[in-house]
Amino acid sequence: MKNIFLSGIAIMLLGACATGPTAYGPAQNTGLGFASQQIESDRFQVSFTGRNADEARSLALLRAAELTKGAGFSHFRVIGSATNSRSRSGSPVSTSVGIGVGSGGYGYGRGYGRGSRTNVGVGIGINDIAGALQGSKITASMEIILMNATDHVPDNVYGADSIISSIKPGVYTE
Repeated sequence: MKNIFLSGIAIMLLGACATGPTAYGPAQNTGLGFASQQIESDRFQVSFTGRNADEARSLALLRAAELTKGAGFSHFRVIGSATNSRSRSGSPVSTSVGIGVGSGGYGYGRGYGRGSRTNVGVGIGINDIAGALQGSKITASMEIILMNATDHVPDNVYGADSIISSIKPGVYTE
């Protein structure tokens, strides 16, 4: 019973690691982070996978602003966007109880310790520890067109410098 309790505590502590801010950087093996793909010389598909929708949208905008500046433009226009959720449901830990009854003798000859035994076992199974550690994932994706500032700024146009100065990720990765 002590092992069940300690295992449960360990799983909860490990699961708590998945609740902090997502590190800002290219998507790694966890699937968290940004990805971008150039569609045309001035058009990109940008996405960020984070732990909540606000974080994912904000950091996708930050990545779009970085791409805009890197390509020598000052503004970008969002021409389409979507948010997708992949949440974990259920517990990653399952418990089972098995009871086995066995009988048998030991020793040789007559009267040498005949008897029976009863065995009881308790097991803890880990369904998907990696998924439990990662927690929920939200992906915000957008298609952008790079542009320079004009007198008339249409809807859904963002200044790259403004985005970069206002959105600050909590954690960076390389």
